[in-house]
Amino acid sequence: MVPIPQQKSRRNLLKQIPRRWLSLAHDRLGIFAFALVILGLIFLLIPAGAWQGVGGIVFGTGLTVLISLWSNRQQLAKDANLRRKTEVYGPLHAELQTLRERLEETRAGSQSYLQWIDVKGMEPDRVPRVLNEEPLRLYCWPEFKGDFRNLDFSEPTRQLLNKTQQLATDYNIAVERALVASEAAFALYIKTAITRVSQSKEFQQWEDDVSTKFRAFQGTSSQLPIDWFLRIKYAVTTPASSPAEVAWATWWLRAAPVEYYRPTTLGWLLVGNRDRAVHAIYSVLSSPSESYPPPPLGWLHAIVDEAWPTLDSHPTYRGVHMLHEELFKQVSQAETKLVDKLRYIQDTYEGGPPPL
Repeated sequence: MVPIPQQKSRRNLLKQIPRRWLSLAHDRLGIFAFALVILGLIFLLIPAGAWQGVGGIVFGTGLTVLISLWSNRQQLAKDANLRRKTEVYGPLHAELQTLRERLEETRAGSQSYLQWIDVKGMEPDRVPRVLNEEPLRLYCWPEFKGDFRNLDFSEPTRQLLNKTQQLATDYNIAVERALVASEAAFALYIKTAITRVSQSKEFQQWEDDVSTKFRAFQGTSSQLPIDWFLRIKYAVTTPASSPAEVAWATWWLRAAPVEYYRPTTLGWLLVGNRDRAVHAIYSVLSSPSESYPPPPLGWLHAIVDEAWPTLDSHPTYRGVHMLHEELFKQVSQAETKLVDKLRYIQDTYEGGPPPL
């Protein structure tokens, strides 16, 4: 019994035969060869022996030329498709496969939402870089479609890849809108949390203790004990023109102090995993560049829990979720199409699938 991959390879080859013979009809030499074959057949049908001899020669010549042309086109097709595999289809497939796998992890809840897909040609002032994650790129297709490699794809495939690129661009824009909405929501609840702590008995007692120790150390603030309440003290004394809650919201969501990497806070909020979002904020506030201890996890949890109903129902979050799903399906479709063509090249020109 013939293995299934070999059966597919033979079927693919048989499908290509009519197309390749038809292509010979558009070649001048191919037309001439066809004419010789037909003329030779006519001479062979003439009863006279001399004409049959001439017909055999003419038919043989035409057939030889056709076979030569066919073999040459076969070799050209092999060279072209092997080049496409190495230089075009392979790199593009690798990009799409990596993106699809990452999107799939988000759908499974094991990874946060991507906060940026590096699409060639879409370059903000500062590309968001998430801590401990290499940015995913879509560079191949935007580059290919701008030069001769565009011809290596059929029109339906070009439209498919154009839509993939557009969805990735739309996704980036949607995430940015969700980020702005999250900053606004967080600022409101951070302000409430700061006010609540500043009016608590614990904070009032802490202020009294600090004042007493400050006098005892004769005004040397460097010897005062460091406590997370210093953050609250700084926040309530910040001028109204520069509210601390706005700066904190941006800090927690957009700009971690470590080499300007963006924390994964927004990505986990989009997943709906509030605990991971809280730990992302905590990691920002625990960085070595911080001057004060981080606030208790419970305090951060309370802020995220209070902000969550607003965020969970926000249109920008639903927009990101919708585009994420559309992008995943589109990338999967494009990747599958490329895999099919890569396997066709492997079956037709490389002797079939590998033995292992």
